[in-house]
Amino acid sequence: MPAQRDPRNPVRLGLRIAIVGSVLFALIVVELTSRSGVMWRLITFTYQANIFAAAYYAWTLVSPKADARTGLRGAVVLYVVVAGLIWNLFLTERSMGYTPANLLLHVVVPVVALADWLLVGRGTAAARWWQPFAWLSYPAAYGVVAVVVLNRAGRRAPYFFLDPTSVGVTAVALNIALLGAGILGLGFVLLALTRAPAANVA
Repeated sequence: MPAQRDPRNPVRLGLRIAIVGSVLFALIVVELTSRSGVMWRLITFTYQANIFAAAYYAWTLVSPKADARTGLRGAVVLYVVVAGLIWNLFLTERSMGYTPANLLLHVVVPVVALADWLLVGRGTAAARWWQPFAWLSYPAAYGVVAVVVLNRAGRRAPYFFLDPTSVGVTAVALNIALLGAGILGLGFVLLALTRAPAANVA
């Protein structure tokens, strides 16, 4: 049975503290142990999504009413899960592999956020049918910035599959279409989980 939305519930508290702590610890480790630090990594979807998640779950710890923002919560879960899936499937060999920070941001946070989505009551109402389309807006905006703005600014997209100089314009367009479809599909999976009988405990 999913955990109740009681702000004192130990499952709820433990999961949220784990997410916030994992993100903060990963950021500190990267800042202290890497030559370039955290700042340049903020252009990546992973770091943006994880910081967004840490901020949201920290908010829920000080204001339990934040749990009622089911749409916002769904977006947070979707973004960290997408970041984790893409990195684990396509980017481990192009990065430093399973370093402590990468393990936290690409495995631990997505798994714990998904567990929180499944186990902790999701407010007074399920997500609306149209919200997966709204959740797609941020990844779409990120894609535009990565492909158009960063490339034109000489910074280059942080992911090879969004870099026309690496894979070509046609491949980038196809990758964006596939990513959009995949993210939208995952959004509807999360939506379906909110409407499962076991997930309606508030």
